[in-house]
Amino acid sequence: MFTFFTKFRIYFAAFFIPFFLLGFVFILLKVYPFGAHSLLMADQFTQYLPFYHHLYDVAKGDGNLFYSWESGMGLNFWGTFAYYLSSPISILIFLLPQTHLPEAFILMTLTKTGLAGLTMCSYLIKIEGRQNLNALMFSSMYALMSFTIGYFFNIMWLDSLYVLPLVLLGIDQLFKKRYWLFIVSLSLLFISNFYMAYIVGLFAFLYFIAKILLQDTITIQSILVDCMNFILCTVVAFGISAFIIIPTYLQLNTNEYQPFDWNSLFLIDVRFFELLAKPFNSGVHLLDRPNIYSGLFTLLLFPLFFISKKIKVKEKMIYFILLLGLILSFQIHGLNIIWHAFESPTGYLHRFGFVFSFLVIYLAFRVLMIFDSEELPSLYKVSFSAICILILLTEFEPEQMSIMKAIVNALFLILFCFLLYLRESKLTYRAIATWMILLAILMDISLNAYQQVKTLNSYPGYSYSRNEYNISTPGFHEAIKKLGEKDSTFYRLNSSIRMTANDSLRYQYKGMNNFNTLSNGTLHDFMYHLGYSTTLGVRSLAQNNGILASDALLGFKYALSEQKVNKHGYTKELCVMNSCIYKNKDALPIGFMMEAEQFKLQRKEEAAFVNQNLFLGGTKDYFKKLAPEKTIYHNLSVKKEGQMLYVKKNNPNDEGYIEMTFPISGEQQLYTLLSAGKGFAGFGETNIYVNGKSIGIYPNAHYERVLDLGAFSDEISKVKIEFLVPETQLTHRLFYGLDIPSFQKRMKEMREQAFQVTDYSDTTMKGTITAKTDNMLFFSIPYDRGWNAKVNGEKVPVEKLGGFLGLKLENGTHDVELKFIPEGLVLGSMISIISLLSFLTWLFMTKSKNNRQNKAVARETE
Repeated sequence: MFTFFTKFRIYFAAFFIPFFLLGFVFILLKVYPFGAHSLLMADQFTQYLPFYHHLYDVAKGDGNLFYSWESGMGLNFWGTFAYYLSSPISILIFLLPQTHLPEAFILMTLTKTGLAGLTMCSYLIKIEGRQNLNALMFSSMYALMSFTIGYFFNIMWLDSLYVLPLVLLGIDQLFKKRYWLFIVSLSLLFISNFYMAYIVGLFAFLYFIAKILLQDTITIQSILVDCMNFILCTVVAFGISAFIIIPTYLQLNTNEYQPFDWNSLFLIDVRFFELLAKPFNSGVHLLDRPNIYSGLFTLLLFPLFFISKKIKVKEKMIYFILLLGLILSFQIHGLNIIWHAFESPTGYLHRFGFVFSFLVIYLAFRVLMIFDSEELPSLYKVSFSAICILILLTEFEPEQMSIMKAIVNALFLILFCFLLYLRESKLTYRAIATWMILLAILMDISLNAYQQVKTLNSYPGYSYSRNEYNISTPGFHEAIKKLGEKDSTFYRLNSSIRMTANDSLRYQYKGMNNFNTLSNGTLHDFMYHLGYSTTLGVRSLAQNNGILASDALLGFKYALSEQKVNKHGYTKELCVMNSCIYKNKDALPIGFMMEAEQFKLQRKEEAAFVNQNLFLGGTKDYFKKLAPEKTIYHNLSVKKEGQMLYVKKNNPNDEGYIEMTFPISGEQQLYTLLSAGKGFAGFGETNIYVNGKSIGIYPNAHYERVLDLGAFSDEISKVKIEFLVPETQLTHRLFYGLDIPSFQKRMKEMREQAFQVTDYSDTTMKGTITAKTDNMLFFSIPYDRGWNAKVNGEKVPVEKLGGFLGLKLENGTHDVELKFIPEGLVLGSMISIISLLSFLTWLFMTKSKNNRQNKAVARETE
């Protein structure tokens, strides 16, 4: 065992140095169990955490990887698994209890960071041909580059960091007629995360082209052979991972994402000095500027690649073009979008920054391999230039480069310069100088990691305490469990007690809210026109307090709240401490008969209440527009132009509001649709009061469509819109009342032709229905091509009704069965099995052939 560790000590060090350095940074920042903090931030808290909870439930037998009823009223979960969870490192979560998932995230983050160091070290050792401290220096810088630190909360991206060196090493092996590493690493890349696989794949292709051009002898025949090998290996890797890629691609293809604006092709995203500041230690703007710090030692060395006389001109030119292309990709919007698969990213605008860091680390490593005393004059010039740039940055980019930061960076540069001088000029000190360089590198990257995690924690939404992992309302989870024990039927629940938009996945109740890149865009579009919030379009859906009519149609039988639910038809069912569940007597089952016309909604933004009437069907306008009996403007100057209302406070420091009085006759549920400001910039500009009680800030992110103002019966309602900014504009200010008696009568009519569930599971739904006429059986199940249906044992086509499933039925009684399997999963699995078997067969045959050849050579030698 000692011999084994001694032989591979560099590899062990390459893994454990970044592992423990980053772990030590977390300890210094008092992350639990060393303090009250956590690493939960942004998407890690709102997406990964509940998704991993569901993965844990799947492992316990309480969930399904293919489909989840809990998210978005029903979601094809296979794509979510492929996008967020399919990393092989995810298995580490099962080493800890489910209640310690935040700590499992720490373990996964440290492991992936360590693996990045290990694979990069392996790549560099293959280049140099021997194990030494050089590879350890640069692999540590690669593992703890600012891309790793700035985006570690997007844990799915970290897999690409440790797979990239393997893919590139596999490409190097292709030219030696060795194919297995490229196929295996590329397959691992596709399976780990198909999104980052695109970025790595694009860079790998450019790397492959560069390697072709760098060959000593280039012929058309050799180029064709190399390209054919590259393509065939890529096809095999694609085939092995087809069970992930094909279903996920088909799911993504059902959504319409924002098209690329070709008019923005040549816009400049990042200014020159902004980019120039980013390779230095302790950079800021981690979320909206490229994270390309790769260690100051790298910054000092890689320019020498293009200066040194020991490197061929052709090689300099090829890598200069590649490097320049990456730099321009940071700055020019069109090139940036190409790296993101022609889709504008939502936040985190330069997700390919790690391939730039890889390239400059590679070039710096190449320089160190040939570095000697002849390179020292060039080193001094580069060092002097870097310090001059630091001085300029304190003037042109003081936010990114303060004087103190500039001094720290300059001291490190001078130290590295001195140590390199000592290493090459005083050969007796060579070994100790090398160890000192390694120590200085570790100090440099550790300081940067500490400062950048600290910077992340200063951003809103990027710092949650360990206690915030648990929902704060007493009795919340217990109330959900108690309801499940009491009601075993299929039902949905809307909770006003929430931490994230994905709480229903974590706490295992069937809800509407979800925030997920792989959400159902068809559903979201339909729900938007019904008046529900879809702030991020395809990616988000929020029910908020709901809309009484459509909530009933969609089977929301219960509401969970710590305050009294102010809705007609809701009665208290049970309470556990502060958490109470209310039952909606008007909620319908998951299926019932409807007219196809009820799904032909108007596409106007202001038509939510018109669409609610269409969705309800029948002959009445259940929602009726209300006009205020009296309107008061306080401390406001108001100007109306068409549908736009411009408001400005007379005294910006005093309260300014509009108060409207509505006489409510009979039983009504009151709603408003208000649009303030100019889109996202207008969120948080108004506060709504009803009869003197604040409902909260609205519109806001994930709360910008129809707002429930409460239940009223023959009374006066006063609605006040308080303006929180000195000046804004109102685009829509609609008020509607839902007539409760006519609505409840309609619900009773529709219940007469309801689907009776006899059995259901995670991927099936069975039941019976009696249809009075030929019509459509509507299921409040989001439409997905993975659903298949049988009526009375015969397979029938599934139709799309708005964003939901529908079946054509004739009058009479029918047995109906629905089954789900992700579209493309069967085909993808078959391709994966065939590809894997073919690859293993080829490996076996190749090994057998090599063994026979070796035996033949041995016999000839004898």
